Amino acid sequence: MIPYVLTLDQITAEDGPQVGSKALHLSELQEEGLRVPPGFVITTEAYRAFVAANELEDATDWSDRFDQAEVPGGVVEAIVEACRALRDQLSPSSDPLPLAVRSSATAEDLAQASFAGQYDTHLNLTSLEQILKGVRACWGSLWSERARAYRQKNGLSSAEVAMGVLVQQQIPADASGVLFTLNPTTGRERQMAVEAVWGLGEGLASGQITPDHYVVDGWDEGVVARQIADKGVMILPDEDGGVREVTVPSEDRQEPCLTDDQLLELARLGYKVQAIYGYPQDIEWALYDGEFYILQSRPLTSFTFDPDIGQWTSVNLREVLPGFVSVLSQSLSHDWEWSEAMQELFIRLRMMRKRREDARWTGLFFGHAYWNVGLAKKYAALIPGFEERAFDRTVGIEPTYEGKGRTTGYTPRSILRGLPILLALKRTYKEVLEEAQTYCEEFRRREEDFGQMDPSSLNDEELRAAVKRMLHIHFEANRIALLTTFLATQSQDDFQPMVDRLNEDYPGRRPIAMGRLLTGLSDVGTVKPLLGLWRLSRRAQSEPMLAEVIQEASLGELSQRLRSFPLQDRPFQDRPQGREFWAALEEYIETFRYMAPSDEDLACPRWDEDPTFVLRALKNFVAGGDEENPKERFELQKRIRELERKRAIARLSHGWLRFAPWRRSSFLSQLELVKEYCWWREETRVIASRAFYYCRKVLLEQGRRWADRGVLEEPEDIFWMEREHLLGLLEGKLGPSKVRDVVRKHRRTTVIYRNFTPPSAIVGRGGPERATRRLAARKFTGVACGSGQVTARAKVVHNLGEADKLKKGDILVAPYTNPGWTPLFSLASGIVMEEGGLLSHGAVVARECGIPTVLQIKDAVRIFQDGQLLRVDGDRGVVEIVEGATGDETSR
Repeated sequence: MIPYVLTLDQITAEDGPQVGSKALHLSELQEEGLRVPPGFVITTEAYRAFVAANELEDATDWSDRFDQAEVPGGVVEAIVEACRALRDQLSPSSDPLPLAVRSSATAEDLAQASFAGQYDTHLNLTSLEQILKGVRACWGSLWSERARAYRQKNGLSSAEVAMGVLVQQQIPADASGVLFTLNPTTGRERQMAVEAVWGLGEGLASGQITPDHYVVDGWDEGVVARQIADKGVMILPDEDGGVREVTVPSEDRQEPCLTDDQLLELARLGYKVQAIYGYPQDIEWALYDGEFYILQSRPLTSFTFDPDIGQWTSVNLREVLPGFVSVLSQSLSHDWEWSEAMQELFIRLRMMRKRREDARWTGLFFGHAYWNVGLAKKYAALIPGFEERAFDRTVGIEPTYEGKGRTTGYTPRSILRGLPILLALKRTYKEVLEEAQTYCEEFRRREEDFGQMDPSSLNDEELRAAVKRMLHIHFEANRIALLTTFLATQSQDDFQPMVDRLNEDYPGRRPIAMGRLLTGLSDVGTVKPLLGLWRLSRRAQSEPMLAEVIQEASLGELSQRLRSFPLQDRPFQDRPQGREFWAALEEYIETFRYMAPSDEDLACPRWDEDPTFVLRALKNFVAGGDEENPKERFELQKRIRELERKRAIARLSHGWLRFAPWRRSSFLSQLELVKEYCWWREETRVIASRAFYYCRKVLLEQGRRWADRGVLEEPEDIFWMEREHLLGLLEGKLGPSKVRDVVRKHRRTTVIYRNFTPPSAIVGRGGPERATRRLAARKFTGVACGSGQVTARAKVVHNLGEADKLKKGDILVAPYTNPGWTPLFSLASGIVMEEGGLLSHGAVVARECGIPTVLQIKDAVRIFQDGQLLRVDGDRGVVEIVEGATGDETSR
């Protein structure tokens, strides 16, 4: 039987439905050692007993009925006993003990809806009569008109909510207020906002007192802004119970409620609370006798970005650096190399005269990688024919405007301004392809040299030189990969309007599909791991007992079982099939040793360090029993591409278009350019991955030595410092203590935002949009990636740690994919992604494998659920939840 009362220290995580969100959070904070006023909770069981005893289930005049109803005797007895125990614990000589009574609903303080201010709070209650009245008022506030309207607005069912009531010691606060661990008016994550008033916080909550407002830099620990209000009144406990309004002494009216030291202490407290929940918090606090008490902590559900931030997106970056990014990887790959490559390209295209040191091209928001799309569009718009919507569609950004957005027409002025750019672009297309081919060949020649290097055998001076050399190789390889990527995007941008116009000329006919024109590219570098793993799985399936071991062994024991296990009274390693298979598996891992769940993140272990993903994928491949050779799919995609090309040529050769042969020539030459760049984008990406692999090896060795000498706390800390810090330590220009402090702060970010999903676009307005508005829909339109249609069961895979969920024939629903996901593609019958453009790695591999794929379905991993029957139309870019489906329907 559920008790009517639970003390805060009795509450466990399972008690949430009985005590409500507010009480559960306070019990968790108390368990973590934070200062919370002691108290107890009147559970939802007591609320239900009260409702049943007074027949309130169908009441309409809620406030009057709840206020007049009697609290059942058993509930009253439990409350009286709990109050007595609390008084004996805190102040046996004090009678009565002032208490605060607060609502704690089961659908309160949620990440998507905080219910702030919707329910009742009653302060400084000193008698049983006052307490029972406060409890009834809290129960009744669950059914107030505003609370019901708020639930309806946020899609929450009133039938599922109940009310717990929190009863705590009343803190006679000297000052009270709120702390937002993320500045809600600017979205700047290193800033916290504080509001404070004298006395109790009731005046702040009701809006009758204007508070002091402070902005604290929690990162550098300083107060960056303060607005001190003229606080004429304050709320204090009344001697007869309840609260009263009193005049603030004249000398205190314009004095700050908090000192700088107290503000910094409050910021540190905020970090501690946010670290518990991994989400920005809205914290109510009280200051009494020099100590801060936490009265409530709930998720911060609404914030706005400062317009000065500009327009940023994580699209395309999430597939190479998903989730939290190690700071060194961000600093090298983006802050340094992306910026250099982007500016080099604009200079080569005569869109910039010289590099801008003040231009910020990339950045970290909430520990995730973003690029400055607003700045990129500024320069791209110099080219005649620029269309913002086409630009956004290519890179995978969801437009936030109507129509085509910003455009650059073909006017005499724009043509004169753009002609040198267009000529330079044509020349640069050719030059970068030649540079890419030359560099890839050169890298392969040099790879044997630094690939055989053993960093552990180097002395300190040699290791420092090796680190600097590998940073340079990292830069070289990433530079050519980035230039190729940028121009691949631009080439498709140039080509898309040609395809659109061709389809507009023939309305009503099946449109020419970009995805079909770009499939069947042959020998794509990022597809090779998939083909190799398929071959291994077929080899295992040819030996039934071997296949059985692979399927039945756990991941932890699989490698050992494969090395040796009894088989027909002979050790497995003595059977030719066993020796050969294990050798083949090791060779596969060695060949693709540079791969990782996120190979651009230097902090991420590679396959030769941790082959767990390979073994997991192998188990799924063997279980799937796929007899279709991927090479046959590749050949089919070539035929599909050629048929689509012929359809396009036929259209270009009929009607009035036959009088414009230049248009046909332009169309076909641009198509070939896009195809060539698409292929080389994947090839340079593989080369960059291999460069990152060797770079990680020397950095890890340097990290080990610094950790051994106390410079760093652990070897992996080397990946959580910025490029300038790394070079400063190598050259002896920077002290270890500063670097350790930076590392600690960056690592803290991954803890305090671990449960927070940043928006994919930051545009100087609004916070993250929610998926609740779209959950009722059944049909969703994204970007078509091609390869036909399929109807099958969905599997939502958020990251590669969940890869074993995907079984043969499932539709893979993912936020994004990168080259590390490639082995999974052979299992998927269809793919739905939240992000990605037609030239993203996942889109290229999906087309080559002939998998129906739709990109840019916003919130897909929240909208779709495991086991739902989906219809994925890769040609039209439509995903549909199939209604009334019952089981194993699968079609293609």
